[in-house]
Amino acid sequence: MKRRDYLRSLGLGAGACLLGSNAFAAKRRQPNLLFVFPDQMRREAMGFWQQGRFKGVLPTLSDPVYTPVLDQLAQESVVFTQAVSTCPVCSPYRAMLMSGMWPWQNGVVNNCHQNRRDSLRHDIDCFTDVLRNAGYSTCYVGKTHWEMNKPLFDENQNYVGVTEAPGGHYINAYDTYIPPGRGRHSNDYWFQCVKDVHKDPYVYSNRPEQIEGKKDGIQYRPKLYSPKLEADVVIDYLQNNTGQRDGSKPFSIIWAPNPPHSPYGSEKDCDEVVYRELYKGKEGLLNRPNVTGENKALAEKRAPFYFSNVTGIDKQLGRILQVLEESGEADNTIVVFTADHGEMMGSHNKFGKLVIYEEAFCVPLMIKYPGKTKGTLEDLMITPPDIMPTVLGLLGLEDRIPETVEGKNYSREIISGDWATQSKPKSAHFLGFNSKFRGLRTDRYTYQIDETGEQMLFDNKNDPYQMTKLQLTDIPEADADFILSELGMWLKQSGDPWFRQKKLSSVIKYP
Repeated sequence: MKRRDYLRSLGLGAGACLLGSNAFAAKRRQPNLLFVFPDQMRREAMGFWQQGRFKGVLPTLSDPVYTPVLDQLAQESVVFTQAVSTCPVCSPYRAMLMSGMWPWQNGVVNNCHQNRRDSLRHDIDCFTDVLRNAGYSTCYVGKTHWEMNKPLFDENQNYVGVTEAPGGHYINAYDTYIPPGRGRHSNDYWFQCVKDVHKDPYVYSNRPEQIEGKKDGIQYRPKLYSPKLEADVVIDYLQNNTGQRDGSKPFSIIWAPNPPHSPYGSEKDCDEVVYRELYKGKEGLLNRPNVTGENKALAEKRAPFYFSNVTGIDKQLGRILQVLEESGEADNTIVVFTADHGEMMGSHNKFGKLVIYEEAFCVPLMIKYPGKTKGTLEDLMITPPDIMPTVLGLLGLEDRIPETVEGKNYSREIISGDWATQSKPKSAHFLGFNSKFRGLRTDRYTYQIDETGEQMLFDNKNDPYQMTKLQLTDIPEADADFILSELGMWLKQSGDPWFRQKKLSSVIKYP
């Protein structure tokens, strides 16, 4: 299917603009927010990297993927080239996003799991708490994965709130339903999808009309492709069909779809129409020379389904943006598109995330502010704790940023391009899963050290696919000293236990 035909399949002409102004736009007020972050989508998986002003910007090849809606969004956004995940796994990213704090302070160091105690603190004001207190109607749709997983369900996976009978059951090892209260962080409209099964999500909602009249906490199993299901909910919320939001207030919508997260093994895991028309039988999807080893054949088999999910998200986002335009709110809505971490898909013989390699560590990030952004590139190494204060700044709520926030507000600089009063960070640090690894990324190098002192170094300028491991003695001494000093600085700034213990102080240069 050609790009023009794909656009037509969405109900759009090839020259359609999803994000343009509307002559009947609502009376101006505080900007709305549409924040979209699919799970496990890598930076390279967007088609515009092979087009126009964006072509050749990344130091490596991008993926041959169809994303016409994201391509259009890029034309009206600030497009980041070096946004990172910090801790490339679901729960830590989401907790940093919501709290603006590093893992050691927000309560989530590892993935929330039934065998762990990690949980986003209830006693801090998070992203959506601030928005709700500022007068926003708040809506959350999709995956959360920031709450402690407890056996508070009956055998039918309905929430009962007790661990003794009829409770004592989990609904999923890696995620759980969040009941009404502080765990939802002031999201008025709640439509939560649990479990990494794209066509059979476990749904819990406080909107009975969306779940066949079921009560909040009673499981709903629609057995639909979750991005389509969730897009329908977001569209209904935008249209305000049942008065589910106060139309006199600005709204914030956070949409967190599970795909393209695994599984990605067959068309049962993706939008099968997209797969059959765009990716089935297509070769050369994995164009990165670092896809090697015994997993290469498996990666080539899985790639069409992974990219079908990427295009599936693009397709549903197109539907949402079309309704946003029709509602008259498009030119008063800030749109943010990002992801919690990337996907290796065979690079370095790996799948998934949890590693410092570019495919997992770097994430897509685009911010569209109508009338203020237009297809510009930004090389800021922005981290998850920076997202909350930066977006609040863009919304004009900088005076409401909680004192607990540890990230930085880059809103003025991102819009103006003027970095005279606030300099860009020279690196972004990496937290390895289960506290075993630390590292950082600079404009040129990627460096990692584990708890035993074993080190890994790549020169991303001369080796952008990170195929040749170096030693610190292989690079100029000044560069090595800078890397080790920056790492020590980040460990201190983030409140890392390594700093308190002065771990590996014979190598790391602590302040």
